[in-house]
Amino acid sequence: MSMRKFLSAIGVAGVALLASATFATTASAAPSAEAAPQAAFAKDCRWRASETVKIRNAPRTSAAAIGQVNKGERVCATGHVVNGGKYTACGRTDDRWVPIGRGRYIAGMCIEFTG
Repeated sequence: MSMRKFLSAIGVAGVALLASATFATTASAAPSAEAAPQAAFAKDCRWRASETVKIRNAPRTSAAAIGQVNKGERVCATGHVVNGGKYTACGRTDDRWVPIGRGRYIAGMCIEFTG
């Protein structure tokens, strides 16, 4: 084997080895898709409904109402506030919605922090 072919073969093998090592490190270091939401936000039950408010299956008033939270009931936020469709409720107009479970949202202006 000539020196040129030998160096070329080592170069190709080295690049392949480097690429596989980089992929393996990246793949093993990435968190699983299921673990990411839990790590990003812990359930927070220090809220209560300031008025009776509908629970919707998406963060907009045109989404189906799938339940309600009555005035004074405890509310557990399960994620960060999201921007969605505008609404007028609880004496305010806003577009912020609070997730209270998978596919469950309430108007953010209708809950109060209880500490």
